[in-house]
This record gives sequence, C-alpha cells and structure tokens, in this order.
Amino acid sequence: MKLSKLILLLSLSTISFSLFSQNLSGDNYEKAKAAGNGTVTFTYVETPGFVYKDQSGKLTGVCVDIMNDFLQYVRQNHGINLNARFLGNGNSFSAMYNGVKNGKNGVFGLGNITVTEARKNEILFSPSFITNFAILVTHSSVPTLESMSEIGQKFNGFTAYTAKGTLNEKRINKLKSDYYSDLDISYVNSSPDVLDKILSDKKSLSYLDLAFYLSAVKERKPLKRHKVGDEGSEEFAFVMPQSSDWQPIIEEFFNANGGYKNTTEYKKILVDHLGLSAVKLLDSASEE
Repeated sequence: MKLSKLILLLSLSTISFSLFSQNLSGDNYEKAKAAGNGTVTFTYVETPGFVYKDQSGKLTGVCVDIMNDFLQYVRQNHGINLNARFLGNGNSFSAMYNGVKNGKNGVFGLGNITVTEARKNEILFSPSFITNFAILVTHSSVPTLESMSEIGQKFNGFTAYTAKGTLNEKRINKLKSDYYSDLDISYVNSSPDVLDKILSDKKSLSYLDLAFYLSAVKERKPLKRHKVGDEGSEEFAFVMPQSSDWQPIIEEFFNANGGYKNTTEYKKILVDHLGLSAVKLLDSASEE
C-alpha cells in the first residue's frame, strides 16, 4: 500500500511539473509598476555563446547579460525591482518556444530565436539583439561543395539531421525540394543533437546557426562549412507571450540613449561570450 501511494505521489508530482512547465507566467508590467517590484520568468534554449552554463553551472551568455542590463534599466528608469527566475531545462527549442507561446504576462524566451512573420502571429518579439546566418555543414572528411546544383551527386546517400520547429528544418526541407529530392531527413531534439550526428555520421548534412558552428570550430571538432550553402542574414530577438505588456518597455530599453546595440556595454558582452573573430563574422553577415 505504501509503495502504491509513493508511486501515485510521484506520478502526480510529474504531472504537476509537466503542467507547470507548459503554463509559464510572470508579473505584467502594470502590476509590477504599481507594486514597485515583481517577478519575471526566463525560459531558454541553450545556445553556445548566447545561453550556456559556465564552469560553476551558472547560466550566462549574451542573452543573459543583455537581460540583466534590461532588469537594471527597468529598476533605474521605472522604479521596479524585478526578480528573474529561470525555468526549463534548456534542451529543446520547441519546449522553450511553446513555453512562451502558452505563457502569460511576464515571460521571456532566450536563445537563438529567429524573427519571422509567421511567429509574429503567435508571440511578441523584442527588437533584434544580433544578426545571424545559417551554415550548411558536414563532417570535415566530405569534399567541399562548389555549387548547390551538385549536392545530389556529391552528397549521394546522405542523411539530413534537423530539429522540428526550427527555421533550419525549413531550410532542410527547401534544400530537398530545390536540389535533392531523394534526401533522407532524420529528426532529433535540438541543435546540439544535430551537431553530434554530423560529427559521428560522415554521410550527413545539416544547417547550423553560426553560434553552434563557431563553438565547434573553437573546439577543433571535425566539421566543414560549405560556404555556397550559407543562408542569408536573419535577426535573433527575445520573445514574449501575446498577453505580455512588456514589449513597449523592452523596445524602450533597446532604443534609449542612442540605441543599446551602440553601447560599449553591448559590444563588450559580444566579445566576452563570442570572441572578437566571431563578432567580425556576425558583422560580415549583417553587411551581405
């Protein structure tokens, strides 16, 4: 009997956590303004340089530092002391995205989240915090692709790995439709899983966001960029539920004092977490 009760309690606990993780919430701006304090929820997908754990296990990165500056701005300019809590395990883009989409009020999503018109129908975006571009990658042992028209021949028998719900999934589907109708597509849970597959399967390909590519290169992993397949620049931003009233406040933060992205604080954050060479590549992407 005691064992049965324990199993039941564990089951209820699992269900409760599952429901909670799918229904994130935080204080809206008006409530926090009236009280002078409040709590906002950050959910995230781990992304090299953007949201990652340092050696002590603490979350850090470009997104985390920018949001810390945002919290400080709100305190100094709106008189609100905000407490930020991180929820989620960071392993799934879809889990992060749906957590925001189904969330209420003061919830923010952090990570490699591309601004698209379709997503604007489901969530709210902050101004862009960085420009990204996607890179076509394979194992380093694969011959370099000189033209997309030869991909079916040079990559014959390859498998494309991608994560559902990402813009890179759409890129893989378009690649198949335009150049390689026989391409096999296999789905994994996240961009780190995609990278693991590319490194272990010498007959595979995928698109990776620049942050993941740069992280692999920095660690000297056997990865090859096929420049001919690079996809044009796109914007990354923070996201909020449609019920949120924080969008005007975060827009104010990005626009204040000549623009947040023009500040030395912002540029230092990029160099600290991405490195100077990565920042130069990102700058070149935004100029193309």
